[in-house]
Amino acid sequence: MKMNKRLLGLGVAMALSTHLSGVAMAASTNGTADALVITPIAITETAAMNFGTVAGGAGADTIVMDTAGVRTITGSDAQVIAASASSAGTFSITGEAGQAYTVTFSASATLSNGTDTMTVDTFTDNAPSPIDGGGTDTLLVGGTLNVGANQASGAYSTSNAGGTPYTVTVNYN
Repeated sequence: MKMNKRLLGLGVAMALSTHLSGVAMAASTNGTADALVITPIAITETAAMNFGTVAGGAGADTIVMDTAGVRTITGSDAQVIAASASSAGTFSITGEAGQAYTVTFSASATLSNGTDTMTVDTFTDNAPSPIDGGGTDTLLVGGTLNVGANQASGAYSTSNAGGTPYTVTVNYN
């Protein structure tokens, strides 16, 4: 019986030793991680969009200004005064050189003379993406001015009471 107990004890010790050696066979390693931090994209208005001097008429008309500041009338009543200065909106974009981005606009802006309003919509841009090698771009913005029938005369601006600016958003692709 003593012999059987010894054999049994030896068998348990061998089984336990085999089991413990299996745990010792585990392996591990370290994983790595990487990230590239780039310059945040930013935008600043450097010149306001200016439709210049406009004479309204009996009917509603639109004045489309392209990104070069050239105005075109659609309709038959409104007139643009050729000698008046007009210019596209100008924005400075800064960010990571060579990085592509998209430009989006709010639906419209409201110009007010304090009591009367007009809207600007259908914004366009010169699409300068990607950001140039120096980390800056110039964004030019045109749009469509909606002149109402018998539009009241006055100095209209998004800065006047009742006016609302348009929003330009730039995002990296």
